[in-house]
Amino acid sequence: MNSVLTIPSTESLAETCSKSSQPLLPFRSYNSFLRDIFGERVAKITLDAGFNCPNRDGSKGVGGCTFCDETGSSSRAQDRKSSLTEQMRVNIARQQRRFGAQKFMAYFQSFTNTYAPVERLKLLYDEALNAHPDVVGLAISTRPDCVDEEKLALLAQYASRYFLQLEYGVQTCHDRTLALLNRCETHADFINALTFTRKVAFEANVTIHDCAHVILGLPEESWDDMMTTANTLAQLNVAGVKIHLLVAMRHTPIAKAFEQGQWQPMSREAYIQTVVDFIERLHPDCVIHRIGGNGHPQHVVAPRWLPEQRHNVLNYVTAEFQKRGTYQGCRFPEKSS
Repeated sequence: MNSVLTIPSTESLAETCSKSSQPLLPFRSYNSFLRDIFGERVAKITLDAGFNCPNRDGSKGVGGCTFCDETGSSSRAQDRKSSLTEQMRVNIARQQRRFGAQKFMAYFQSFTNTYAPVERLKLLYDEALNAHPDVVGLAISTRPDCVDEEKLALLAQYASRYFLQLEYGVQTCHDRTLALLNRCETHADFINALTFTRKVAFEANVTIHDCAHVILGLPEESWDDMMTTANTLAQLNVAGVKIHLLVAMRHTPIAKAFEQGQWQPMSREAYIQTVVDFIERLHPDCVIHRIGGNGHPQHVVAPRWLPEQRHNVLNYVTAEFQKRGTYQGCRFPEKSS
């Protein structure tokens, strides 16, 4: 599971990107995207609705993904013992105190949030949306193999009344890596889900904002492999991307691999450079939802640098863009031809 990462020099990458017509911001951030829509800050309220996952319960596999801990990769800001209404109210009050936010989005984050019958999904989504009068949107994180026509039709109904964001766990476009991660799905599942999502949205005349989660530093993936994933998402013109660093959390298979010397995480320098390389290749209109901040710091086994530096990742990435004189989409094919 060792991953040897060879990164081209910053200078060689910068030479191939045009330094003219550079926008004020090096990438299209999620916060600015929401401000453009709502005119003010919108805070995402993370929720744990008690979902499971098909590669945990035996329907497709057992054990879950090698990087996923017992919280389902959640932020640990929620308590699944509390009702969704209570989770919303507690975390809305926290966001109001800390950031002065006045509009909120219900974010179903933990595990696979479409993995239930439509009737149960509707009850859960309705409860979260009705928990506070200033909830303006619904964000749902799920697996590409856990949506179907009936579920997407339900989401289209919400999209006619709320901002609706559907986040797919893609991780990588390489099936060999997905097998190593015990994903129990393929890249074709994502292509099918994305195509079907857009079809349903078009037919219902609504907007469903799709988003792809990707992970950098996956076992046995090279720099070229990661850039292939970036180029693939760019060609698919995904509306949004969340870029994660592979993090070993306590009691996960990837943590065991780290402790046994079978996998090494990316260094801070390699991660920052690779994030910028990745964003340079994405479609210029793609919204960058996140570029780091994985896992509660008390539960991170590796990389060691992350707990102390996680809040500085954005500044490091911005500085790297400025150093290169590049920006999002400057290596997108239509830009480089």
